[in-house]
Amino acid sequence: MTTTTEQNPSQRPSFMIDAWDFSQHPAEPVHQDFHGRQNSWFHFQRDIADLEQWLIASGIPEPLIDAVIAEDTRPRYERVGEGYLLILRTVNLAEGAEPEDMLSLRVLFYGGNIFSFRKRPIKSVGIVQKRLEERQGPESLHDFLVMLIEEMNNRIEEFIDVIEVEMEALEDDDEGTTSSRQAQLTKLHRRMLRLTRFLRPQLTALERMAADGSKWFDAELIQWLQNERDSTHRILESLDMLLEQVWMLREHLQQQVAEKMNRNTYWLSMIAGIFLPISFLTGLFGINIGGMPGVEDGNAFWIFVYVLLGIGIIEFLLLRRLRFW
Repeated sequence: MTTTTEQNPSQRPSFMIDAWDFSQHPAEPVHQDFHGRQNSWFHFQRDIADLEQWLIASGIPEPLIDAVIAEDTRPRYERVGEGYLLILRTVNLAEGAEPEDMLSLRVLFYGGNIFSFRKRPIKSVGIVQKRLEERQGPESLHDFLVMLIEEMNNRIEEFIDVIEVEMEALEDDDEGTTSSRQAQLTKLHRRMLRLTRFLRPQLTALERMAADGSKWFDAELIQWLQNERDSTHRILESLDMLLEQVWMLREHLQQQVAEKMNRNTYWLSMIAGIFLPISFLTGLFGINIGGMPGVEDGNAFWIFVYVLLGIGIIEFLLLRRLRFW
């Protein structure tokens, strides 16, 4: 069966989100004749069926096609012949989404072109696209890639700043209940663990790419790439520090709960200690048998009440003198 792409080879296929030619500066958008180009960037929606056939027609080997359209991946960098495969993750900033539900961007440099693949919109890619449309974009194909990595790191750092603010608010919160603070802390902890899960292999991928970059990048771009690697390292260090703060705050909250329980138990013990002899006497004088003192005396009840009150006062003063509180 003939696909739409085969029927209209010069028309932009439905799975192609954007395409730019970096053979000149500023880069120019590509609207036709996509196969056989050099020094161009093609951006794809990876979950559309005809994409695989189009990539095969572009001369991309099937193992690489499987790698870029796979459903579940982790960040990594691999050399593939005269090119490379780079898989990155960034925060999900779509409205109503959880930022820590990180989005995957697959980047393939092959045959002199960069192919990128996404399933859901990525804000960092949109920012670079806007710069290209405004004629203020990157000057070369690999300058584009470094700028894209920079924007992805910027979005992650913005989210880390939000987490830091929330952590400070939790640490300074003296009015919220312990259970609500524990719930918020657990949510932040889960967010940071998800970020760390992907950023650690992403740092390794950028380190390998920077070490291998002299084959494709000039000296200035290698330095910029190393800066982005350092930025990723700094983000990870910030996350590690925040995770340590989570454990410290969790221990502090648990200590508060333990102290509150100990204090309540202490006061209950004090009250029980005060009422123990009084309860004994009231129980003793509540025996309904003959021979109880004061049965014939009309003032015996009030005398007994005053005796109990005196015993309670004496116990209170004695416990205070012994510094039980």
